[in-house]
Amino acid sequence: MTGIGAAAPVATESSTYFFLSYAHSAPMLEDPRLDPDKWVKVFFDDLSAEIRRRISAPDDRRVGFLDAQLHSGADWAEALTEALGNTQVFVPLYSPGYLSNSWPLGELESFRRRLKAAPVAEKYRHIVPVLWIPLPSWAQSAETREAFELAGDVPGYAENGLRALCMLASYRTAYDEVLRRLATEVTQIAQRHPLPPSVVPRVAEAQHASLADAQFVVVVAAPTLAEAPADRDPEVYTERSEQWRPFGRAQALPAANYVASTAERLGLATYITSFADAGDAMVRCPSVLLIDPWVVRDSAGEHDLALVLKRLPRWVIPLVVLDDSDPHTAAVGARYADRVARMLGVANRPPAKRVGQLSEFVQIMPELVTEARRQYLKNAPVLPPGRPRVRRPQLGRPEPSGNLTAGTEPAGTDPAGTEPAGTEPAGTEEER
Repeated sequence: MTGIGAAAPVATESSTYFFLSYAHSAPMLEDPRLDPDKWVKVFFDDLSAEIRRRISAPDDRRVGFLDAQLHSGADWAEALTEALGNTQVFVPLYSPGYLSNSWPLGELESFRRRLKAAPVAEKYRHIVPVLWIPLPSWAQSAETREAFELAGDVPGYAENGLRALCMLASYRTAYDEVLRRLATEVTQIAQRHPLPPSVVPRVAEAQHASLADAQFVVVVAAPTLAEAPADRDPEVYTERSEQWRPFGRAQALPAANYVASTAERLGLATYITSFADAGDAMVRCPSVLLIDPWVVRDSAGEHDLALVLKRLPRWVIPLVVLDDSDPHTAAVGARYADRVARMLGVANRPPAKRVGQLSEFVQIMPELVTEARRQYLKNAPVLPPGRPRVRRPQLGRPEPSGNLTAGTEPAGTDPAGTEPAGTEPAGTEEER
């Protein structure tokens, strides 16, 4: 008994009742293996089950969309675009992180544009916001207050948000009540005012930033098609290093795009570049350096990589990627990977992580992006490279002499903050 009249379900196999939009959380530093968005997935499963019960659908009927369900090799941006164009109700989980993250806000804007062109009545009821984590008073608006209307009278919802109700057994009754109300709202809207499938704009932040606007950089050190061995899989290399697909046909996107999508979901505008064209990009931003071991198969490639590794800032996280399932090249590639590892040791860098499977590559990305960002915030110079640092006078410390400009650092100070491991980064705590 659904309580919504005799209306028949309208969602087909390509259409879902709801799209769950949320701000992705960075991995937990104490244990990156723990899922920081566990309770989002618990809530998604609970809401899906409640909707299936109301429409008498089988347990395997897909009634909602959650991006965590996408398979490792998917084109995430394309999958999101398709899902946004084929869902009935958009359910944003409002939180402070949601309102400051360009990725979920881009999902919301994309769906709004679909509604604007939709020929249906009461079209804006198709957005049903939920208060996931309480918002500070200054972040509240007429729009966010709609999240309170769903269950403002349910104990604990307005004060703690639905996430707390989902997590804590003491709030189980309140959680179930909010779940029932939301499932009722979603099914009523979907069945009484169905949206026809339509094309929607791609999520805005899926378009990568320019270097000038970038907050994160992905650098690819891989051969081009002209430089690659003749016996390599033609699906792996193209005319540009940035288009490198280490797992060939198994991945819909180049490796760099998977990294960029991860960074963008965490709210970081991202720039992709090849190793040869990187310039000072890795000095300016936290970065992940993707290394194809085959780049060191000749002396020229080995020399170029060694020069960069020697002065690699701490906030650049190298990752060696090699397809272990390729029986023709895995053994040779492994020897090249060992050579890259020795080069990193000579450069006084910690051992690089190494992945050999696409699923492993995708799973490790949030950890690498978060670590690069953390190292940048910890070690990057306070002032941009190229600008003089003003040294504060200290008792008992003589002023520099010679040809130095008064108040600047002496020659030889590393502008990128790339001193050998174990030394203080550019800019002491006092100067910060």
